[in-house]
Amino acid sequence: MFLCAVNYDNPDDRACVKVNEGEMVRLGRRPESIDEEKVKLLTLNWGDRLVSRNHCMARREGDSLLLERLPALPGRSKPNVLYSNTAPKLREALREPIVLGPGESAVIGIKGTSALFWLKNEEELDQALNDYLSGLDTEKETFETASIRKQDYDEVEQLDEYSLRLQLKLLQRELPEQVLAGWTNRQELFDKAAAFIENALPGQKGVTAAFIAIDRNPSGEVQFERLHADPVDRADFRPSKTLLNHLEIENPVPSDVNLWTSHDDQKVFRADSLGDKIDWVVAIPVAPLDVNGKIHRDRDLNRPVYLYVETRQATVNSAAVFLPFLRLIASLVASLLSARDQQRIQDRMSTFFSPGLRRLMRDSRDSTLEPTMADCTVMFADRRGSSHLLETAKTDEEILDRLKENQEIVGKITEMVFEHDGVITDFAGDGALSLWGWPTLGTEKNLQALQAVAAAESIVEELIDQGEYEEEHGRFMAPVRLGISTGRIAVGKTGPTQQWHISVFGGVANLGARLERIAKEFKVPVLISDETYQRVRHSENRSFRKLCLISPAGFKESYPIYELIMPQSWGGSGATQETVDTYEIALNHFIKREWDQTIDILNQIDPADEPSIWLKERAEIFRISPPRANWQGEIDSLSK
Repeated sequence: MFLCAVNYDNPDDRACVKVNEGEMVRLGRRPESIDEEKVKLLTLNWGDRLVSRNHCMARREGDSLLLERLPALPGRSKPNVLYSNTAPKLREALREPIVLGPGESAVIGIKGTSALFWLKNEEELDQALNDYLSGLDTEKETFETASIRKQDYDEVEQLDEYSLRLQLKLLQRELPEQVLAGWTNRQELFDKAAAFIENALPGQKGVTAAFIAIDRNPSGEVQFERLHADPVDRADFRPSKTLLNHLEIENPVPSDVNLWTSHDDQKVFRADSLGDKIDWVVAIPVAPLDVNGKIHRDRDLNRPVYLYVETRQATVNSAAVFLPFLRLIASLVASLLSARDQQRIQDRMSTFFSPGLRRLMRDSRDSTLEPTMADCTVMFADRRGSSHLLETAKTDEEILDRLKENQEIVGKITEMVFEHDGVITDFAGDGALSLWGWPTLGTEKNLQALQAVAAAESIVEELIDQGEYEEEHGRFMAPVRLGISTGRIAVGKTGPTQQWHISVFGGVANLGARLERIAKEFKVPVLISDETYQRVRHSENRSFRKLCLISPAGFKESYPIYELIMPQSWGGSGATQETVDTYEIALNHFIKREWDQTIDILNQIDPADEPSIWLKERAEIFRISPPRANWQGEIDSLSK
């Protein structure tokens, strides 16, 4: 058997001790034991001043527990009496010695919040707490269905001059400091707004305000969750399910303001957390005052959120007087949350979209970012050698320095993409995926490819100072590799509302990723697909070289790929037009299986030209071990 203590003000505060036959337990705020005394200690460490340091002794006899208060210390009164564990107004003092049977309980003090439970196991405590709170809830359910009515917000009484001045003062002086400032999340805002309401309504002694999310379980029973923890409130405060059951939670609208008053209906319902009786209750949707506004919903379960307020000892007209004030607070909370969500979206969009695109989407429909099929150009960018640099870093400082370098490179990539009206759809630690042709659907096809190629050139040029001369290759190497492909892809927003990102799907996107990896084999900064080449090949001041017909890892088909020729000072091959023409002749011999001619022609090209070295190595391999009979000139790539 277990003796468990729990704090009703915060049910997470609890303590349990196992009690065997004949064992004794001393309990209190700071219980003490005497040397050689065989007694267990149960500490109620939540600071309840109704509980003495050494409050009472407990002894197990069979399945029963005997409780008896400890004698008072000299000059001190005897510890507070133990009462029946019911609602405070119904509690009765228990005569000592108190005998608790399995499942029975007691509470310390007539208004106390520290309860003692005698249970077979610790797991029974949660059910015992729920039974106690449910018992309190039933006392609030004496309003009959006939007495429930909706309050038309537009028909409330005219505000008197005093109330109007008071509310203006609260809004001007108290609201900015107590509610508008200093919150960082929904729970903090709900907590601050509820505390503001509880302290703002004059002439009433029992105001309790809470923001709750409401829905129904599979059996149709209304259920709610309080969305914040207010330490001022009593833990036994629970909104009335009888009243909440009358809310239109399936199809709520902002004007669905519900008000129940005992003065009008000549009925009351009990709530011991508030006192003798509740004078009025109001449930207000957390929604903007705009007629077309949407009710705020909680993130996890998409439940409508209401401001629920109970008060007692109110003046007859107080409900009508303060209903507009409460509605204003609820709408303000909704507006603050909406503004923060919009800012989060803008912040997220600023990560992905250039300023011009963000302005465009602000003026467009919500469906702009929804998944769709579109003709796009994608570009995969990655820092060359990033993994090796991190692996060779030996200290924490070196690792952090490498990561900082990666951030700087990714930042410059993003800047160049935005300058060329692109979209960043995803980030890796050392690279980014960019996109043209979406969400500005219908962009001229050649233009999007040109913008992507221009962005690639700007990225390589911008990062020249990050490149290095490598002895192994005998030349300057660009710090990034980029792969560009063009065609029809699936693109759009994916993921939950609070954590969405932009995703791309399809073979075109996968090919772009492979081209970025294959660029490593050719030791050039930028490779583009055939479709991209066809759209940009006539652009001025740019040169391209068809490298081969390649079969990327994981693909069943093969594709022509092209080098975007860049100066050697940028880390490119610096191939001249003569080199391009000679390479093309060699490639035609290669496709015809004429290995010797291929090698002889490639030997005429600068021996430092990396693509020529790559193709010559394949020709030498095929000269020894020829490809299959139906070979069409494709070369397998292992890069993924």
